[in-house]
Amino acid sequence: MNESICVDSLNTIFRFRYLVSLTYYPPSLYPARDKPQNFRYGLSFSSFMASALRCPPFEFSAKYYHLSENGGGCVRQTSFFEGKPVLDQGVGYSVILGFGAFFALFTSFLVWLEKRYVGSRHTSEWFNTAGRSVKTGLIASVIVSQWTWAATILQSSNVAWEYGVSGPFWYASGASIQVLLFGIMAIEIKRKAPHAHTVCEIVKARWGTSAHIVFLFFCFLTNIIVTAMLLLGGSAVVNALTGVNIYAASFLIPLGVIVYTLAGGLKATFLASYIHSVIVHIVLVIFVYLVYTASSELGSPTVVYNRLLEVASKSRTCQDPISHHGQSCGPVSGNHEGSYLTMLSSGGLVFGIINIVGNFGTVFVDNGYWVSAIAARPSSTHKGYLLGGLVWFAVPFSLATSLGLGALALDLPINESEAIRGLVPPATAVALMGKGGSVLLLTMLFMAVTSSGSSELIAVSSLCTYDIYRTYINPNASGKKILKVSRAVVLGFGCFMGLLAVILNKAGISLGWMYLAMGVLVGSAVLPIAFMLLWKRANAIGAISGTIFGCVLGIITWLSVTKIQYGRINLDTTGRNVPMLAGNLVSILTGGVIHAICSMLWPQNYDWSTTKQITVVEKEKTDLPAKEFKEEKLTRAKAWIVKWGVGFTVLIVILWPILSLPAGEFSKGYFYFWAVIAIIWGTVGSAVIIILPLIESWETIQTVILGMFTNDRLMENVEELNFKLRTIMQAIPEAERLYLLEKEKAKKLEASEQQSCSLPI
Repeated sequence: MNESICVDSLNTIFRFRYLVSLTYYPPSLYPARDKPQNFRYGLSFSSFMASALRCPPFEFSAKYYHLSENGGGCVRQTSFFEGKPVLDQGVGYSVILGFGAFFALFTSFLVWLEKRYVGSRHTSEWFNTAGRSVKTGLIASVIVSQWTWAATILQSSNVAWEYGVSGPFWYASGASIQVLLFGIMAIEIKRKAPHAHTVCEIVKARWGTSAHIVFLFFCFLTNIIVTAMLLLGGSAVVNALTGVNIYAASFLIPLGVIVYTLAGGLKATFLASYIHSVIVHIVLVIFVYLVYTASSELGSPTVVYNRLLEVASKSRTCQDPISHHGQSCGPVSGNHEGSYLTMLSSGGLVFGIINIVGNFGTVFVDNGYWVSAIAARPSSTHKGYLLGGLVWFAVPFSLATSLGLGALALDLPINESEAIRGLVPPATAVALMGKGGSVLLLTMLFMAVTSSGSSELIAVSSLCTYDIYRTYINPNASGKKILKVSRAVVLGFGCFMGLLAVILNKAGISLGWMYLAMGVLVGSAVLPIAFMLLWKRANAIGAISGTIFGCVLGIITWLSVTKIQYGRINLDTTGRNVPMLAGNLVSILTGGVIHAICSMLWPQNYDWSTTKQITVVEKEKTDLPAKEFKEEKLTRAKAWIVKWGVGFTVLIVILWPILSLPAGEFSKGYFYFWAVIAIIWGTVGSAVIIILPLIESWETIQTVILGMFTNDRLMENVEELNFKLRTIMQAIPEAERLYLLEKEKAKKLEASEQQSCSLPI
């Protein structure tokens, strides 16, 4: 009773002092974030009064707040989705099965057209390497599509929601530089292992069987991790938006991918990747312009800027029930001035380091990127990777600067559980566009998951076919046999993908946790793989020791720091920034240091002769000019990619963040400029990646269209005539040789006759 009287008395005093404060500190002179802090009982007086007297705290987010039933306080919605799907299950199944079936049929049809009218031969080499003649635009499009995971769309917006403007930047820059620098490895493949099919083939040719087995394990582990992230993110969003059973989604998403990959191999994957990339970038541009120009709720960088100031206000009350644990509310811990509008963010920087280390592993140790480099024509390899890296930067940067910051600017009641499952962008899309937004986001995500998934299928298929079957089971396998094994692996791993996602969902492993942990698990193999093609002294024992011990020490460090820091080891504590940072750094650095020391003590002094002896199964006729393979041309290409790849890496990882630090908390003008960069980069990058492949392939497109609309009987006659001409051309050298022999015989006969006539009788 006495406590109740005391509280009532305090409330009366607070209200009186609040009225007095309005006299001395009118709101027109002191914005909400700058009001004097007059009275403290755990909370500032102004915060207490805001919670007691004002509901909702912001008019623009009124729909997410309500007064409690007894009228005693303002209550915020506990989550955005509240376990209720936005769309019907039918829509979810239509997207998964409908798009899957469409792309399976359409891509298979494109592959048939190429075979019918362009003359592609569907051999095992073609299935796994696409003829090694893919041009710059398509390679760049494939890289963008292949690197656009579910995490690219979902996790990037999550870190924007968590850290503000620094999150999208560190996600984009921390995962672009690996692609830019991999261009160096791509051109080295053309110089030192021109006929390789996989990265592990090169490992075996240089370092032998033991190293081959170790790196084969790490390559498979990388493919499994990437596949897990694709399906964890994809199934979680499909479930949240449509209510489709999360386990059913895990199995159904890969179905269409399996079909067109079985039909067309790597070339089908490339064609599908281009189409997927077009759709992803169209949706990207829609969302960017929606948030910053067209939306009635946001619609300009100025509105977003002002809202971000308001939601991070120091005077905002963030206790239950006006805000719940794990929801964004008030100043950001670790950010300068607690603001979302700053690059001075300790959490953002730590995430950036983890992101850089982890993504080196999932590029350099993912056979999919090596396969893409192998498929490229020599003159396109380095340019394709540089262009792909720069265009890809726009996907997480522009999208998360829009949807991630948009979620904060709308004060959406997203909770931590929803965020780590990747539901920040779907929430923003639904808030701004309703069901239309959720359909767009679902389509974009499906494109990303299936495109990357097909790349992983081919990566695993080529490893199993060339590094296990052809190496250890049947070294003399014919092309037909290898093609059959490749397709069997595609089917088998496609089914395994769904099973893996179900197991991980059952275990409670989230997309965010898996994304941060990947560097700990595979980072130790990064530097040894780079040394393999870049350093002639790198030896096998160092590669094996560095990779294995780096991984083991990384895991030990990760778990030890977790135990020391938080006192317990579980999915929650192991997924936090400090343990992840320690584990990632120890893994990648230890692997490189051990390999470097061993190689300096016992150098190999390798000349790459054995890697150049890797053979193809079926020799294919190539239309590429001989100058494409000249050492001088490839050396110039390497110098070019080193200059531009390293240059852009320094720009986006060092210079850009350093130049943004003096801004502290962004001014309105500075944020406006930041948003304009995101809009322009997203727009220009999308235009380039859509148009360039069409320009480069226009001649082939014309050939196909002409063939489709020309009488089939005429085409058969033309093909028969071409066959006869080819036969004649092939016979010309032999005919010429016979002609010269006969001519020589005739000359000799004539000379002998003349000699006999000149003799006296």
